[in-house]
Amino acid sequence: MLILNHIGYTYFNYFDGDVGHVRKLLEINFLSYVAMTVSALPLLKESEGSIVVVSSMAGKTGAPFSAPYSATKFALDGFFSSLRHEFIIDKVNVSITLCILGYIDTENAVRAVSHAIRATPAPKEECALEIIKSGALRQRELHYPSSTVGTMLLLQAIAPDFLDSLTRSGYKVENIRRT
Repeated sequence: MLILNHIGYTYFNYFDGDVGHVRKLLEINFLSYVAMTVSALPLLKESEGSIVVVSSMAGKTGAPFSAPYSATKFALDGFFSSLRHEFIIDKVNVSITLCILGYIDTENAVRAVSHAIRATPAPKEECALEIIKSGALRQRELHYPSSTVGTMLLLQAIAPDFLDSLTRSGYKVENIRRT
């Protein structure tokens, strides 16, 4: 099993136009996942293994103050969902699980966004267990926490403008400083 979960440093603020920062994040948060997958693929094919891609709700629906990060997570979904199709077409028995995570109580996430997000973070220990279980069960996607992420994805499908409004209301915009 190959579990891809790493993240480059980014800011939580209005997009400042820094294309170089976006490029650097794409290298860390997207291209490195692709490179590691390519390296591990011969062994994964031989063992009929699993690829677990840890992503974010920010990779399924846009959110304010995280444009560079969100772009990298959308890229993960596009690439690995396309790769899953190719595996199925070629009868390659390697599963791909895309983990769509909400707000998790990791030290970095809480430090970066707690001043601006009204939500309570979900426990990281339970999240880690769910990631491992979803990969072992070869699930297509993990939504964690399931009630929050599942509801948001359903709203995105049936009422995207409402979801956008709800998303914006979840932020303490007065705590975001323009740079």
